[in-house]
Amino acid sequence: MSQSSELFRYAATGFSMKEDSFEAGHDAATEAVRRLGRKPHVLLVFSAMRYEHRSLLKGIAAVAPATPLVGGTTAGEISMEGATTQSVVVMALASERFRFYTGVGRALSRNERQSVGEMLDQMFSGDPPADAQTLLVFPDGMGGDGLRLMDGLHERLGGKFEIVGGYPGDDERFKQTYQYHDGQVYQDAIAGLLICHDEGFSTGIGVRSGFESIGNSFVCTSAEGNVVREFDHVRSLDLYREFLGEERSARLPGAFMEYPFGLIDEGVSSGKATHFQLRCGVRANEEDGSIFLAASIPEGSEVTLTTGSRGDVIRGAHEAARQALKSLGGGKPEAIVMFSCVGRKMVLGRRVQEEVDAVRECIGRDVPIVGFYTYGEIGPIDKTDSGLSAAKFHNETVVLWVLGAMPE
Repeated sequence: MSQSSELFRYAATGFSMKEDSFEAGHDAATEAVRRLGRKPHVLLVFSAMRYEHRSLLKGIAAVAPATPLVGGTTAGEISMEGATTQSVVVMALASERFRFYTGVGRALSRNERQSVGEMLDQMFSGDPPADAQTLLVFPDGMGGDGLRLMDGLHERLGGKFEIVGGYPGDDERFKQTYQYHDGQVYQDAIAGLLICHDEGFSTGIGVRSGFESIGNSFVCTSAEGNVVREFDHVRSLDLYREFLGEERSARLPGAFMEYPFGLIDEGVSSGKATHFQLRCGVRANEEDGSIFLAASIPEGSEVTLTTGSRGDVIRGAHEAARQALKSLGGGKPEAIVMFSCVGRKMVLGRRVQEEVDAVRECIGRDVPIVGFYTYGEIGPIDKTDSGLSAAKFHNETVVLWVLGAMPE
């Protein structure tokens, strides 16, 4: 698939499905650098679990030695080829008008704030640079509390700083994920990229799900951290199974992604619209009937069960793309980074390509795109609305980050 370096000056992508890990990384990086037409300043790398990850990164480093790199493993990859599996995708970025800083924080599940602080300390000391515009983050998809992670980021950067990202996956195994940083492979970590640029560029963000409440409502009556023990004083797993029925319950833990909880929060509602904070279960504890979630649901919270059809999911992608273009403020799209929940992929099934197509048709089919299917997403509900511009943790959501060049 062609990609013109004359049209897109700052980003290019590469893709490979080679069996050998080193060769796959080498080929994907070679394609991205060739399309970029010069030495990259930073690389985004997302890959399937099947690879030997250190070898994969060595193959990339052979093409772009000493180039900063962040990314991780996936539950499906996104590139100019569309939605794929068992592949590796690379985006190369370069501009003299940009500065990029990478970092990694370890032991995320032990202390989210400390891990976030370690990552940011590697990028800068004190306050972020004056021209810092966006932080892309890739936290471990199986550890830590998404809410505490967001608290740590907001405490250091402020509530209005632009933060987007996706939680790495493991091909729907739901056991362990890997994070990439500067040629090294990590577990239980958060990798990040801080992007600084001048006023000649803008960024657009789109965040939508398409999931809707199925009409029921209940209260979280017992929870500790990421673990919900009771809804309406009934064991949470028992109540969830009752709502799903026997056939759907047999698909756990995968069914968690298809039928997420909607945390009803008036603090993220605007006008007549209610924006659910979607929460997916990750593990079912059969011994005590509790559910471990990707982010906590506080005790006393009102919750609803949600679902979405294939059409709903695709419409959500269309809406996110339109929102991203609107918030770009007249900038010409130069690159798209797409994070979509693995639950959306499960709902879409054979129609998974249509979600990526919806984004590309709206923003531009030739605009370089890279991304992956995630175990959680991060982004503001609406960056143009001061009441909704703080980044949130999401499930079952598509988050788009679009880099734009302002007219000269």
